[in-house]
Amino acid sequence: MKPVKKAMISTTMLGTVLCLTSVLGVPAAQAEVWRCEPSVDTTRNVGQTTCYEGYGNYRVVVECNSAHWPYTRNIDGPVVYKSTEQQFGPTSSVYGQPNGCHVVRAWTVAL
Repeated sequence: MKPVKKAMISTTMLGTVLCLTSVLGVPAAQAEVWRCEPSVDTTRNVGQTTCYEGYGNYRVVVECNSAHWPYTRNIDGPVVYKSTEQQFGPTSSVYGQPNGCHVVRAWTVAL
């Protein structure tokens, strides 16, 4: 009975440690960007965003519609970084044509 009890206690302790690691080990968001301007250009079939103040990582996410399943999906754009020294950050863009869809909406996600 004693080895079984030790195994149960060890398993419980390991589970507690893993749970605390997963909860406490997740870093908080580092981006402090604002005055971001997401936009959609239907002529060029692109969604993009640029941030004008703050610093940190951000990206555009676009909603893209197609004639086949999945009919609507979200596509994450490339992560870009704006430093405090930059007047405005780089543009994160997603083009619909290579993804076989039409960009209909765009928004900014700070990371």
